Amino acid sequence: MTNISLNFNQVAELPTYVVLLAFGIPFLGGLVFFIYTTRYASMWQKGIFPKKLKPSEDNFLEAYLALGAKLMTIDYKSTKGKIMFINQYFNRYFKFANYNFGDSIIYSFRNPINTKTVTDWMKIHLKTEGERSQVVYFLTGLAMVSGAITPGELAFLKAINSDLELKPDNLVRILSIFAAYEQKRQDSTESTTKPKVSKYAYEILGVSVGATKEEIKKAYRKMAKIHHPDNFVNSSLSQQKMAEEKFIEIRNAYESLKA
Repeated sequence: MTNISLNFNQVAELPTYVVLLAFGIPFLGGLVFFIYTTRYASMWQKGIFPKKLKPSEDNFLEAYLALGAKLMTIDYKSTKGKIMFINQYFNRYFKFANYNFGDSIIYSFRNPINTKTVTDWMKIHLKTEGERSQVVYFLTGLAMVSGAITPGELAFLKAINSDLELKPDNLVRILSIFAAYEQKRQDSTESTTKPKVSKYAYEILGVSVGATKEEIKKAYRKMAKIHHPDNFVNSSLSQQKMAEEKFIEIRNAYESLKA
């Protein structure tokens, strides 16, 4: 194998444009990269989520984390449990994202985000109501870690739901899904308790208590058009997995009411 090397004399003999190309391009590339990264870092420090960030798994995770950290500042009492919830949530739904959880969450606490800049970015890349609802699912689950949602947390959830251009009943439905899940968990600990219709099933489907079977079926079909996993085939893997699991509660509500 022939070894190729250049000494300074040989470099000096090269045409000027060759030297500029050889050394100038890497330098300029590094400079552009430095400016690009520091510009975004500067925006983050000002509480602005960069609007030009690409819709990658890593950036979606950072968006979720920024909102989650902002929610946790409302009630510091259950911070430890909520940090564990976020870590488990990301390990479950964002398996392929590259991030340092400890560094990211500390950075988010030190640089509280303007939530409107996050939701504006999300609205660009999350086109459907079902996709945007997943964000509210995450934040609601985070708020529920302490066992109850405080007035401040509820106001935060309402604001995010509105900023994502979702209807108020979307949040009502999500809150009911979590309440139904908790009711089912409690019922499972009482072995003598017979299965019963969840009192939250009506709210999950958005129908009145006296709704007919036809009205219930119609409401379920409407929900399926928005939240069924088949509607997420073109979404990210994290969105697909979230949709699959959350739709189970919607289907359970329908099954309990149609019987």
